[in-house]
Amino acid sequence: MSEFSTMAMARLIRKAAKVRVSRSAALELSAVLEEYATKISGEALKLAQHRGAKTLNENDVRSAATGMRK
Repeated sequence: MSEFSTMAMARLIRKAAKVRVSRSAALELSAVLEEYATKISGEALKLAQHRGAKTLNENDVRSAATGMRK
């Protein structure tokens, strides 16, 4: 079971493009986003640990996401 709701994923797709969205498309977007979010979280954790912190902050997450896009 994904952490992201199917309805929310369908709204995101419709927001990007005014199209009809199948349930399978919404489920797939949910799975892809969950995988990506897990990877970003892991990288953010490494950044926080590197600076000696026990708590992730928004800069860790932003830096991890930016670093993964390169």
